[in-house]
Amino acid sequence: MSDTTQQNPEEQQPQADPVFTLHMAAMREMQEPRDGIAPTPVSYIICCFLALLAGGWYMGYYGGEWTANGLSERPIAGIPPTAPPQDPMVLGKEVFGACIQCHQESGLGVAGTYPPLARSEYVLGDKRRLVAILLKGINGELVVDGKVYNSQMPAWEIREDEEIAAVLTYIRASWGNKADPVPISLVTAVRKETAGKGEWRSAALDEFAATAPAAPAAPATPAATETPAAAPVK
Repeated sequence: MSDTTQQNPEEQQPQADPVFTLHMAAMREMQEPRDGIAPTPVSYIICCFLALLAGGWYMGYYGGEWTANGLSERPIAGIPPTAPPQDPMVLGKEVFGACIQCHQESGLGVAGTYPPLARSEYVLGDKRRLVAILLKGINGELVVDGKVYNSQMPAWEIREDEEIAAVLTYIRASWGNKADPVPISLVTAVRKETAGKGEWRSAALDEFAATAPAAPAAPATPAATETPAAAPVK
């Protein structure tokens, strides 16, 4: 008599997972990877070469001189245009914006500290002395209109001659001041004269104002030569 508990051999084998079976079939159909290097198309190499050539030409033509002004526009052939001269009153008012904190917008200054510019003998007086003050600055006590002021004014040597002449022209014609303008040539001359000097003190400034540079001697006039008389015609 056979054992009734003995199972069928087919029933003892494990059943395969249908999802795994499906994936195995799909993987068999996939293309296997191949080793090797595909050659670069010649057309791509030519395009890269042309792009590098165009970039090099552009940088060489528009690169300027590799200086701070290298990216400026190229000048047009012919006579370079000249900018019209600036109005010294307009430029001077703009430059005076750096002086408002001390001398105030009204030009009256601050009592005991910063002297006034309105009706000041230093502003309306010797222009050479006024230029020297602005170029080198001044420190210590200064008597203006009978009042003592004690402060320090920094040097303005970093400013251009045109700016210094313009701001001095502006303060000499503002707040009721009526004085002639300061020429740029005077600023240039005083800058050369005071080269190497430090900031002014009141006594040194008065001494500078009292010793004006000697005027250049006039060129000698050549003596007139007599023209020999023409010989009489016989």
